[in-house]
Amino acid sequence: MVQYVDKSALVAEIRKRLLPVIRDKHYDEWEEGKDSERIAILNIIDTLEVKEVDLEKEYEDFVVDDPVLGNFITNDIVGMILAKHFFELGLKAQKGE
Repeated sequence: MVQYVDKSALVAEIRKRLLPVIRDKHYDEWEEGKDSERIAILNIIDTLEVKEVDLEKEYEDFVVDDPVLGNFITNDIVGMILAKHFFELGLKAQKGE
């Protein structure tokens, strides 16, 4: 099963782990090295494409245009409400809510 991660949540978590700009007198090269890796990872994430989902188009393609489902689900308003519910439920499941 393909798993998806919320890009903005991932970036926020990595940014939380960056060292503060102002350091105290205990300079730690090891931690600074980790920060440079975190910044490199953020740069990689910035190049990733985030795809938006057009739920109405997907609903039309999957339900309305289908010869069986199109006859079975005759009320498109109710069908879209159900589609949105399960779409949002899937997003919540990905976030662990």
